[in-house]
Amino acid sequence: MVYRGKPSAGCDSCRKSKKRCTLELPACARCVKLNKQCSGYRDTTQLQIYDETEAVQLKAERQQARHAAASSKSAPPSKPTAPTRAQIPEGVLNAASPSTDSSSSSDENNDILLHNPVTDLSFGPPCSVGAYGSSYGFISTSGPLTMTMRTTADDIAMTHFFNRFTSARDWEFLRGYAGRAHLDPCLELAIRACGMAALDNVEELVMGRDYAQSMYVEALGLLNSALRDPKRCRTDESLIAVAMLGYYENLTCHSKESVTSWKAHVTGATQLLKLRGKQQLKSDAGRTLFRLTRAQILIQCIWGDVAPQSFLWDWEDELERQTVNHHLVKPADDLACLCYDFACARASMRTKTISDVEAATLCSDLDCRMIQWSIDAMNGDELWRYREIDVQDSPHVWNGTVHAYTQQPAPSVWNTYRGVRILLTRCQEDLCRRFGFTDAEREEQLGYFRRIRRQMTDEICAAVPAQLGHASPAYTSPCVLISAYSSIWPLFFAGNCALERVGSAAWVQMQNGSAQTSAAFAQTAWIIGRLEYISKYVGMRFAGGIADVLKGDFTIADDLLVD
Repeated sequence: MVYRGKPSAGCDSCRKSKKRCTLELPACARCVKLNKQCSGYRDTTQLQIYDETEAVQLKAERQQARHAAASSKSAPPSKPTAPTRAQIPEGVLNAASPSTDSSSSSDENNDILLHNPVTDLSFGPPCSVGAYGSSYGFISTSGPLTMTMRTTADDIAMTHFFNRFTSARDWEFLRGYAGRAHLDPCLELAIRACGMAALDNVEELVMGRDYAQSMYVEALGLLNSALRDPKRCRTDESLIAVAMLGYYENLTCHSKESVTSWKAHVTGATQLLKLRGKQQLKSDAGRTLFRLTRAQILIQCIWGDVAPQSFLWDWEDELERQTVNHHLVKPADDLACLCYDFACARASMRTKTISDVEAATLCSDLDCRMIQWSIDAMNGDELWRYREIDVQDSPHVWNGTVHAYTQQPAPSVWNTYRGVRILLTRCQEDLCRRFGFTDAEREEQLGYFRRIRRQMTDEICAAVPAQLGHASPAYTSPCVLISAYSSIWPLFFAGNCALERVGSAAWVQMQNGSAQTSAAFAQTAWIIGRLEYISKYVGMRFAGGIADVLKGDFTIADDLLVD
């Protein structure tokens, strides 16, 4: 799904002649003047989302062909081929190898295999295996078991999704969809795609990736149909499905195509928010979806130096008016407004629609407002405060210090603040180099920006354990997959700052073991290790691509590192 801008609403004659249509009724002025029959005007809202189902299906078929070719080289000819949508639901899960039970012989080619047997597919707190492990792993103290339990792949995907994507503070309202007898088909497919992709990333299921991809393609086709319906495109289910398909791209991210697809989903979600209007702010679910989608939009805008659409700001008063106990979420909304202003400033600087002096003044004002935001948050409601605590040495904690928060979304919001503040100092530093300061004055300014980045980097590292489940005895996220996702960009910005202190040449030498390491090198390595952990053990593959970027591999994206 790709948003392709606002198409022309003109009549057929004007569009074919590439003339501006006056859009008058019952006929446009040009048709009347030429004595032609005016065809009337089309509904542009139905043309703003481009259907890329065919392209995605073709991409999936190519991927399945590659998987089949790779499998044929490393396995006997009898190895099961990639499953179809009809085959998968009857899959069998096995602890070690395909079941040899005669009752399952007819399903032999439909098996999805787990390293651990399924013992509990009920909706509830998952057990864990190893550092992260299967949501369904059976923990035995007397040795391995060989029992096999039959269930459907659909059940596996749905259960894993609700166990790992939702909690009391993460997509909580989605849990109401779990028991629905008639869940929107598009949303159900999107949920299955995300659930199976996340599970496959940490458990390496046989055919799990193919199942997830088939669900994704099918969901995409249904979504495009829904978006052409004036009523269905405004439903919560359609917006949630767009969000889930965006998550899917981050879960399976393996190339620049995945990043491009994620951007396309965010762009489509932006248009859906606008089509839904202020009416969506009247329900709890609508407000939650608005805030979650707004965060994704602002990330994309700041990344691409693009000004966000004005409705994100224009609706702020209505959002506050409709929110019960708004003081509890006010810090997050206030920070979103700061991010909106920062995105606008970056866009103006890129397009040179403001002078350097105006840009410097704007950035200085934003810096003061962000400092004041942090003071107000720390002195406000207890939900947003944090304190530093010392913990025992752990590979999951940097320098023995973690931040103790009360609950989500405080760690995510604070790390968003720190990441944006890092980017703001980059803009200020670039502007500083353009002004006629003396060398001493310039160095004083640059030193201040470096100190801010160092502080923000250390604070990001101290907040990450709470996001990844390693801050005990302090608060730790109950929904690691989602909170880890919100840690990826702050970790990337922090890694950039740590690399800045190391130096590019020294970084290469230290990686090769030909130079003495430093504290900055150790911090960079720890940050990269956290990103790799998120990719391998949490199941968000996008983090692995970001880690590779920090190490110098631009396969995922070549426009991320700060000059």
